Amino acid sequence: MNGSGLAAWARKYWTLLRIKISLIYLFGLAFGFSIAADANSDIAWYRILFAIIAFFCASFFASTLNFYADVEADREFTGRFKDTDLSGQPFVTGDMGRLETALAFSLSAAGCVLFSLLAGYRFAVFMIGFAVVIGLLYSHPWLRLKARPLTDILCNITGMTFTLLAGLSLGVEYLPPVLFLVWWALFVTVVYIPTVINDVPFDRQAGYRTSGVVFGAARLLYSIIPLTVAMAVPGVLVAISDTAWQYRLLVGLGTALAVAGVAVVLYCWKPPYIDLDPNWVLVPMNLFIVFFFTYGIIRVAGA
Repeated sequence: MNGSGLAAWARKYWTLLRIKISLIYLFGLAFGFSIAADANSDIAWYRILFAIIAFFCASFFASTLNFYADVEADREFTGRFKDTDLSGQPFVTGDMGRLETALAFSLSAAGCVLFSLLAGYRFAVFMIGFAVVIGLLYSHPWLRLKARPLTDILCNITGMTFTLLAGLSLGVEYLPPVLFLVWWALFVTVVYIPTVINDVPFDRQAGYRTSGVVFGAARLLYSIIPLTVAMAVPGVLVAISDTAWQYRLLVGLGTALAVAGVAVVLYCWKPPYIDLDPNWVLVPMNLFIVFFFTYGIIRVAGA
């Protein structure tokens, strides 16, 4: 394989990883890890490394399966309003052969299981659960919960919660406060719904019955207003509690950002699309990831 061929191969697998979406799910792991590091700073370095590798194996498996199952919708994609031009993904362009596809799924799934177990048994339960929910349940053609109303949203809530619990499991054994989990579910829903809206024309054409197709793009989009209001109640209760500072920080900043985000999204709603660069959401979330991972690593290094 020459230099240009190697570069093309690398770009193909980078596309399959879909890094911007992977980083959204990584947020839960980083957040949970920062709490775990506070509760138990004596976390072995190899467990942190194996946890990160396991996550990216799981995310690659889920993303690749999503691309594999979404060929019909992605083929009609115009290239606007998403993190990447879906019409150029490898399964649409025919760049993935049968053997290569089988190897991609097999190796990423095996890597997820192996490195998750090396990071810890409790971690493995949640990380493998994440791969099953966001990979198999969400995308597999036999199940395809992403193409059904409400279950597409529930899969994302569950997947994000599993990454949060995986991060926590590196250092603590308890579950987050129930009120925080309620706030978390509402927050994930508010962030996820706008991504569904821009897929509606392509999902409808492909025959999918997503929440956006079934309930209508406008009706689903406006549902984020009462959902954001509902976030305030558990958010305030968590903020005034004596729980870990990370929970209190996130509900405060997260609720404020959700309110601002809803206003911006509604302003940018130009049916049938939300004319908004997704980086306005992705960049702040990535900064949070860096912050929480850095904090956790500093805590572990100082133990």
